[in-house]
Amino acid sequence: MMIRTASTTGKSGWGDVMRVVVPKTQIKAKVQGAFKKGLGILTEEIMNDCNQYCKVRDGALEASALTHSIPKEGKIIWQTPYAKRQYWVIKTAITDINPMATWKWCEVAKMNHLDKWEKQAQRLMEMNL
Repeated sequence: MMIRTASTTGKSGWGDVMRVVVPKTQIKAKVQGAFKKGLGILTEEIMNDCNQYCKVRDGALEASALTHSIPKEGKIIWQTPYAKRQYWVIKTAITDINPMATWKWCEVAKMNHLDKWEKQAQRLMEMNL
């Protein structure tokens, strides 16, 4: 990737004009590539943090995220017949197995870990650029 510069004499009366040509498509492709390289790692970290607050009875709900998620695509999926209801409807959680269990566990994880996720995303982008 090359950023071209050129210097010309301007007719505006301002003297020399410096022109910079930025290869937007190459930069965009490089940033997207760096994002894709780090996405799986970041998604797995987010999934693990969310699972800290996931409701647990027999472990199937939490385990379903490990089985059904697609980290390289940035998708975290809890897939059990009751996952949607446990997340959105049932506001109580049994905390004898997981004391941090709650409904809307991803929202709780986001409140508690967003700064960490953003820093991790920044590190991953820097590593892959």
